[in-house]
Amino acid sequence: MEYYSDLENESNLQKKADVLAGTAFNDLFPAEFMRQYTEFKSIEELLASGGFVINSEEDYDSIPDQEIDAHIAKTTQFQSWREMLTNAIQAAALLKISN
Repeated sequence: MEYYSDLENESNLQKKADVLAGTAFNDLFPAEFMRQYTEFKSIEELLASGGFVINSEEDYDSIPDQEIDAHIAKTTQFQSWREMLTNAIQAAALLKISN
């Protein structure tokens, strides 16, 4: 049943992502979210502190998962980038739906 649960979670995440289509990366991580879960004011500041520079989708795709996960685990309340991103998507989707 774990496989079904994973599919269901992916489906729910996709639905939330669809609601957020066209949402800028920075809008997923507003200052309020960053203050609540990190020691940084912005997602750019968090990424820069780990030596990550994202100016394009290629930059984002080229970041090694292990490196960003280690940085996220060390500097936020999350254990991985995926966990942080998932939480940000959920929070943004709820905010967008409620408005």
